[in-house]
Amino acid sequence: MQEILSNILLGSFAVLFGFVMFLAPDGIYLILVNLLLVVLGCSALWMIVRFIKRRNILDVVSSLFSFVLFVILSNHQNIPLHVLQIIFGIYCLLNGAALLVQMVINALNNSKGKFFLFLFSLFYWILGIYLIRVDEDLKILIRAFGFYLMILGGRYVSDGLACVNPLTKYEWKRKVRITFPAFLCAFFPDWALNAINRYLEAEEPYEFEQKERNAKHDLSVFVHVGPVGFQKVGHICFAYNGIAYSYGNYDSDSFRLNQTLGDGVFFKVPVEYYIPNAMEAEQNTIFEYGIALSEPQRRLLEEQIQAFEKNSYRWHCKIEREDGYHRFDAYKEDYPSRLHYKTGAKLYKFKQGKFKTYWALGDNCALFTDRILGCLGADILSIRGIISPGTYLEWLQNEYLKKNSPIVSKTLYTLQTKKDFNV
Repeated sequence: MQEILSNILLGSFAVLFGFVMFLAPDGIYLILVNLLLVVLGCSALWMIVRFIKRRNILDVVSSLFSFVLFVILSNHQNIPLHVLQIIFGIYCLLNGAALLVQMVINALNNSKGKFFLFLFSLFYWILGIYLIRVDEDLKILIRAFGFYLMILGGRYVSDGLACVNPLTKYEWKRKVRITFPAFLCAFFPDWALNAINRYLEAEEPYEFEQKERNAKHDLSVFVHVGPVGFQKVGHICFAYNGIAYSYGNYDSDSFRLNQTLGDGVFFKVPVEYYIPNAMEAEQNTIFEYGIALSEPQRRLLEEQIQAFEKNSYRWHCKIEREDGYHRFDAYKEDYPSRLHYKTGAKLYKFKQGKFKTYWALGDNCALFTDRILGCLGADILSIRGIISPGTYLEWLQNEYLKKNSPIVSKTLYTLQTKKDFNV
């Protein structure tokens, strides 16, 4: 209940703050700049006090830095807005570049959606260049942020009320969903892991929202998060009828652009082997959400899985190709070989079309899982075209909290306790 109330309060504040930003951009900007000046002034004074106590020259440097920023900002109060313009402009250019790469991939693989990707890429590039190059005062940018906050806050309030209303009629419905920016969503899995670790380190009980209904489910969605590197961004996969399906950039011979691009590979493995291996061998914490399905939904899901399998062929990892089972140490740094050796997983590559090529900012593990949940009507469609495991983790948690939601169970598998927490 605490999480639900927090979402409602956060959403209400976002709606109110966004409304003020939209109606009075000059006033809200002036308030924010003055608050920043107060913070810089207090920081400069506090660092001087610390220097008197500790005699650390770094405190003097920090104080001078804060003071210089204070003086510059006092005389040029438009600087933060221009910096914000440039940052947002660069963000738009990066989104446009990611969509452009996906458009080229779709063209090479003869996949649909090229024209849509071209239009959105062009829009982001034009907006990004405009924001970076324009010198005039862009209060319209503040209004745009205000409008975005109102929509986002309204969604949080609506989701929160749906969690406490027992008369809520829940149905899967495919539609565009307004989410946090993609770069923030990327950090959600790591933030969730840190929150769990704080409870475990303090030896406090960690409890989920209780659901008063049968937790029997047909489909499981797993969100992984690990302690280092790309593991912090997370990974998402699903399981049906006791078999886990996971998609990623697993062929090291095809790695490009710092492992963000390569041949798309998915594997199948029994869940009973997959989860222990992910925890113990890969040092992952796993959030599992169980979804109850109707008979028509089960048929749709099975048809989509069959479509994946018909459009794929068996791919053999290095340890299989070289018959290296008797010398595992030579292959333990290769994830597909390590996975196959420990769990017996079978790996596959796509023959053509979507997912033939993996792209971290396009056809990734989240979009692969979205094909399954999307055929059921999950409303995680992104207007940006970029979906991350963090985007899905936030959606799964919000939907899990709703009354009468088909997401009926949540389980946490964590290495620290060597056990799982069930609802």
